[in-house]
Amino acid sequence: MTTKKPFAVDFRKQQSVSQVLTTPIEHLSSRDQPWNDLHFEYHYHDSHETPEHHPVEHVIAIQIKGRVQAERRLNGQLKQEKIRAGDVCLVPAYTSHWIHSVGEQGLIFLSLDPAFLKRVAYDASGLERVALVPQFAKPDPLIYQIGLSLKHALQTNPDGSQFYMESLSIALAAHLLQNYAAHDLPSTTHGSLPVAKIQRAMDYINSALSTKLSLKAIAETVGMSQYYFCRSFKQVTGMTHWQYVVQQRINAAKQLLKKPHISVVETSRLLGFSTQSQFTTFFRRHTGISPTAYRKSL
Repeated sequence: MTTKKPFAVDFRKQQSVSQVLTTPIEHLSSRDQPWNDLHFEYHYHDSHETPEHHPVEHVIAIQIKGRVQAERRLNGQLKQEKIRAGDVCLVPAYTSHWIHSVGEQGLIFLSLDPAFLKRVAYDASGLERVALVPQFAKPDPLIYQIGLSLKHALQTNPDGSQFYMESLSIALAAHLLQNYAAHDLPSTTHGSLPVAKIQRAMDYINSALSTKLSLKAIAETVGMSQYYFCRSFKQVTGMTHWQYVVQQRINAAKQLLKKPHISVVETSRLLGFSTQSQFTTFFRRHTGISPTAYRKSL
């Protein structure tokens, strides 16, 4: 167990990550993607021991494979842990951390920008300061699913993952503020629901289905913060904005596939997919059949 002074680690920088994590057997990262507020790392590696360090962002470690015995020191507290798939550990920015883990494990690391979390807290309740409480490994089904969803997005459609990442970042930030903040997040009301603005947002989405939609751009178009837009959209429509985008892209795809003179390749291009393979994966995931099979069934 090291007694060296903790040093700063930025998970967005490979050279920084290599200072605390051994060379992984498997590796996946969002480092090459234009993700601004959230960084993703997946590592599958053997037993390891990190030096004492502190992250410059809020870091969430999500166990998705393996069962390990570990000894962890977090913010000066030492604890023995048995870590299983589904367990989540939260290391807030500039919180000291050290761990010795025995056994192979698959870990997702989500690094959330503290400035982004502050913006969400302010948009939600007017809080200008927010502090997260360090958490030793314990189950958190929502964070676990967010991690798996981001991993799947990076593996299947990395070029089209930014809007999905933005959506899940908001959900993750809201969850952290609600469940792991030093103080309860006050409930606020923004008066009557902005139905007209949500309709404008829906119109904007429908006009931009072939582009790389940005949550920030949609919210700015209707003059709302990202957090307030996400919350209001769900209240007005009964679905998340991401679910609406998926619904409209599927509906648009079905209309195009009804036209024999438009090929599947052209359909994927018109809907903004980089390749036909990405479009086919997306369509099958949400309908249960491939675009070609759907066309033949008409």
